[in-house]
Amino acid sequence: MVALSRTTNPVEWQESCHQERATPPVVRRWWILAPLTVIGVVALVAFTLRNITSPTRELAIYTIWIVHAITAARAIAIGANAISREHTGQTWDSLVLTGVSARRILYGKWSAVLRHVAPWMLMLGVVRLAMLPIFMLAFTNRYVWRSAPSSSAYIPYASLYIDWVPWAAAVAVIMTVVLTMLEVLACTALGLACSAVLRRGWLAMIASFIIRFTPVILFAAFTRYEVGLAPSWRVLRFGPLALADSGSATLYQLVLPLTNWTSMTHINALPGLFLAAGLLLLFLLVSLLVAWAAIRKAGALPEERLTRRLLAA
Repeated sequence: MVALSRTTNPVEWQESCHQERATPPVVRRWWILAPLTVIGVVALVAFTLRNITSPTRELAIYTIWIVHAITAARAIAIGANAISREHTGQTWDSLVLTGVSARRILYGKWSAVLRHVAPWMLMLGVVRLAMLPIFMLAFTNRYVWRSAPSSSAYIPYASLYIDWVPWAAAVAVIMTVVLTMLEVLACTALGLACSAVLRRGWLAMIASFIIRFTPVILFAAFTRYEVGLAPSWRVLRFGPLALADSGSATLYQLVLPLTNWTSMTHINALPGLFLAAGLLLLFLLVSLLVAWAAIRKAGALPEERLTRRLLAA
């Protein structure tokens, strides 16, 4: 509550208080279970590195996808209820009559929603970052194992080498943070936009889910169509998959060591990475513009007109 008292935006304060009250007591009581579960899952995936035949890479990417989907759904659900609640509860007119501008309403609602969903964003970012060294070790183990003459899957090479790619690893860490933040920003903004336009919480939530997960379904189906039943490493290196999983597959490629198998992998991963970031940025900007226009249309004044009225009074 100390953090809430520091804000100068009454809309942000009101929305933050509502989000706090709306949180079920059991969630506040057992909140520690979420980070413990994440730590346990990451530890289990890392433990599979002891067995060279374990599908560590697949378990790691599935874990990221599951946490990613949960975080995106949670961000959409919270955002979709922020503005529609004012309409269904018949408090929107009272909010507009207070003289708060459309920009401050949007900023206040969005800031409060982001504050509430911040732990989920942190969880997704931690899982993604924790999986990067696991990806690297899993690939290195498999590469060394298949390069050993005693291995049943031995593949001879004219020159065997493993090298570090510092720039790719740095880009992977930076873009992990950027993509995670963009995902949560875009999903909350999308929920707010649908909430402002449709004015019904459940309807806004359904519409937001459809809009956000349509690219996921389309590009996942396109990947399956183009790659078919190929090995998982070929699926993860297929560029358009980045638009389905918001760049998680490209982050996996960037942390791979430089070997005979990965001579061009790091360069080839960059287009998919930029496409994923561009798609999320497009969702974010369009959603904010639509939300602001819908709030204006619902009766809130723009900042400059409100200022003129206050000066005239």
